[in-house]
Order: sequence, then structure tokens, then C-alpha cells
Amino acid sequence: MSRSTPASTKATASTDASMAPWRAGVLAVTAVIALGVSLRLLFGSASSVISEIRDSYGLGSVEVALLTTGPVVCLGLGASVAPRLARRFSALPVAAGCMAVLALGSALRAIPGWPILLVGTVIGGLGIAVANVLGPVLIRLLFPHRIGAMTGLLTALICVSAGIASGITPPVTRAVGDSWRIALGLWAIPAAIAFVAVALLAGSHGRGLRRAREMTPAVPLPSVPAAIRPGAARMRWAITGFMGIQSLLAYATVAWLPTIYRDRGLSADEAGLIFAALSVASIVTALGVPVLATRLRSQRLLALAVVATATLGLLGVLGTGTWGAWPSAIVVGFGQGGALSLALVLMNLRSATAAEATALSAAAQTVGYLLAATGPLAMGVLHSATDGWSVPLIALTATMVPLAICGVVAGHPGTLGAPTADRHGDSPPARPPIHS
Repeated sequence: MSRSTPASTKATASTDASMAPWRAGVLAVTAVIALGVSLRLLFGSASSVISEIRDSYGLGSVEVALLTTGPVVCLGLGASVAPRLARRFSALPVAAGCMAVLALGSALRAIPGWPILLVGTVIGGLGIAVANVLGPVLIRLLFPHRIGAMTGLLTALICVSAGIASGITPPVTRAVGDSWRIALGLWAIPAAIAFVAVALLAGSHGRGLRRAREMTPAVPLPSVPAAIRPGAARMRWAITGFMGIQSLLAYATVAWLPTIYRDRGLSADEAGLIFAALSVASIVTALGVPVLATRLRSQRLLALAVVATATLGLLGVLGTGTWGAWPSAIVVGFGQGGALSLALVLMNLRSATAAEATALSAAAQTVGYLLAATGPLAMGVLHSATDGWSVPLIALTATMVPLAICGVVAGHPGTLGAPTADRHGDSPPARPPIHS
């Protein structure tokens, strides 16, 4: 009897050990999905009811642009604190806290009052800001050998979530008694679900780290020289510029594309569905571009391809009126999905370590989102000044030129710092991966 107990214990331990990676992998994927879905609901949900918000509070184009620009400014300002929070508390608990902040900000939008709507939107934007920076870092830590595929999944979810919110909010508004406030507040629910999923993953990951430390003897880590490659500063600024200008394009279309088509005579439902089609189309390139990028030594031609696609779509929005609304929006979606996913995957491909990826992600998103915030505001100002959408769309299309230049420079092969044994991982890793 005394011998059977250890055997039974070993069998149970073996079963638990074999199940642990599978369970951890499912939890990791679930958390990434929940996080990705939540990161753009705040923006897309308001875009399709901008006219109702404007009429309710008597807002002008510049004030409406403030509603869409304020959160993007928060994305830039909040991104700068992400590395410090991640160093102090680790990335997963911080990401869970971000989802809680986002849920709070989304819920506040259900309370009547223009200042409360703006404050709730800004609070939610701060939560999204830090989570944005941590997204590529979590992919690197949890899926070091699936960076391309998982970056594509995260990007696709980010892209489609804005369109889902834009398409669903008008019918939800009618279902709750024509109250756009309640409809906006209901988007706190997905953020709360994301908080639970990421918090569970953070707890599981923390226990795994403790077990690993208990079972692994302390061995001093080899030092890695902090070498900086020639041209690193230029590449860093190119990645920042690519991130910022593609974000400018994305937030300008989130803020104004449904309004453009409503001003051209389409209903709120159809305008919202057109933007939803843009978001769904972006899934194709969001999934495919990162996988292709990780297999290429240089991503320069790939960058030019996604920029050319976005440019073609914008020209369609500018010149085809309502009859070309659907195909133009879909082509813009192809370009946007590819540009965002390429920006995110470049942060990992050009970084030698997880710490370097965190720093690059924070810098690119801090400057990039502050640049992106000028897009919705500038389009609003130009619309007010010209009483039309042609000049704002021409100006937005012109930004594709510097986007292409940044893409060519950022797509040059190499890393910013000292190379490691595996460009997709770390040697040694900053955190043991949960799933690969």
C-alpha cells in the first residue's frame, strides 16, 4: 500500500503536467481574443451615432472631433507610462487593470451630460492606451514561436471590433428606446469580460512563474551588450512614423467615414454597415500580412503594397460618391488591416529582446498616437472651413506618401540592438512562454 501511493501520485502529477500546457494555451488564446475585441469598441460605437450626439448637445464639427480626438491623445500620453507599469507589476496584471478602466469609462457614457460623455471616453481611452502598448509584448511573451499568426489574430480583432460596434450600435439604440447613451454604456460588458479573462491568465501565469522558480536553480544570466546597430535611430523613427500615420488613417475613418456617407444621404444603419464592411475586410490582411512579414527578410515591398491598397480605397471614397461606397470601404479596409498588423509585427521583428520590444512599442505608440490625434481634428476643421468632404479626403490621401516612405525604411532587415540566438524570442527569455 505504501508503494502504491507514490505511484498513484506520480500518475496524477503526470496527467496534470500533460494537461497544464493545453489549459494554459487555451486560456492565453482566450485572453488575447478578449483583449483584441475590446480595444476599439469605444471608438466604433460612437462613430455611427455621431449625428445623434451632435444634435443632443448642439455640438459643432470641432467639438465632435474633440470627442473622437481626445481618446487618441490619451493613447499617446498613456502609452508612455506602459513600460514603467509593466516593469513594476508585469504585463499581464497591468493589461487586466486596463480592461477594468476601459469598462468603467464605457459605462460612464450612459450617464446624460456632454462633460460626462467626454470624461468617460477619455478614461476609456487611457485604459486602451496602456493595453495597446502591451499587446505586441504579450504576443512575444506568450507566443514566441507564433508571433506572426498571433499578431495577425490580435490585429484582426482590433480592426473588426470597431466595425462591429459601429454596425450594431444603431439597432441597439432603437432596441433600448432610442437611447444612444444606454447603447454606448452597454459596450462596457465586453470590456468587463476581457478583464476577467486577462485577470485569470495573469493569475495562472504568476503561479507558473513561481513553480518554475521553485524547480529551477538560480543561475546568473549572461550579460548581453547593449549594442546599437548603425541606422537604429532612423529605423526607430520610421517605425514610429509608420505606426502614427496608419493610426491617423484608421482614426480619421473611424471618426468620419459613417458621417461622410450620412451627409451624402445614406441612413445611419447603412453608413454603419459600410464601416462594418471596412472592418471585416481588414481581417483578411490583418491575418495574412504578419505571417508573410515574418517569412520575409525585408518587408519594404509589403509595406508599399498595403499603402497602395489604402490609397486606392481613399481615392474611391473621394471620387465615387454613394454608388462606390461599399467597394471603396472594403479596399480601405484591406489597406488598414495590413498597415496596422505590419506596424505591430515590425516592433517585434526589429527588436532583439522583449525589453527592447516594450520600449519600441511605447515610443512608437506615444509619438504615433499623438500624431494620429491630428487626423480626426484636422478633418473636422477642414470640413467646417470648406463645408464639404473633398478637401479633408484629399488631405488624408496625401498622408499616404510619408506612410510609404516610413514603410520602406522600417522594412529594411535588421534589429535595433544586439542580435540574439532567436530573433522571435529572447536568449534567455524575459518570461517563460505559456504557449507556443
